[in-house]
Amino acid sequence: MKREVIKPQQVAPATSEALCELEQMIGERRAFSRIADSCSAADADTLRRIRNEKLFAAKGVSWEEFCPRYLDISKAEANRIIRRFEEFGQSYFDVARIVRISPESYRAIAPAVKDKTIEWNGERISLVPENSQRVNAAVQALRQEAAIPKASKAAPPDRPAADRIAEIEAQSTAMVKELMEICRASRDGQERRRIQSLAQHLKMCMWDVELAAV
Repeated sequence: MKREVIKPQQVAPATSEALCELEQMIGERRAFSRIADSCSAADADTLRRIRNEKLFAAKGVSWEEFCPRYLDISKAEANRIIRRFEEFGQSYFDVARIVRISPESYRAIAPAVKDKTIEWNGERISLVPENSQRVNAAVQALRQEAAIPKASKAAPPDRPAADRIAEIEAQSTAMVKELMEICRASRDGQERRRIQSLAQHLKMCMWDVELAAV
């Protein structure tokens, strides 16, 4: 019996209008090769349109092939950026272009970010490069404040010590995880020195705790 040969699926020929639109979008977003560091909300929205409307088919390739060939990023990275845009909108990218921040950390400070500003200490700080130091300070402070409610709920002195220790263990594990995440994401010398300094300080404090527990 003659075996049927299954031909690979062919991409429908692109119309000249679709191809022209895609070329224009790629041309306007040449920064895609640096997208991990400087992606804007407009870049992310363009990525979403190209993927969701299947505009990439105008080049006769799949989305997986299109990303590295025409955008200089992987399919996985493009999809991550689109997910962040769909979840957070423009605000995340306004912050991320100034301060490196993970989606997890952004969720903790999101209520303070609005209309291209971040609110801290009763002040609204514009999310512009000129304010990078102030924005960074605000982000760090807000992240710390977001963790305080958990600690402040450490209830009354008559609470069992075992429960209090278990809560502190969970908080310290979360803190270490967060610091390690920052270390992996940041190459900023000042930020890494701050983490080193904090680690040294905590080491000395825990030495006192260890001695007290003997």
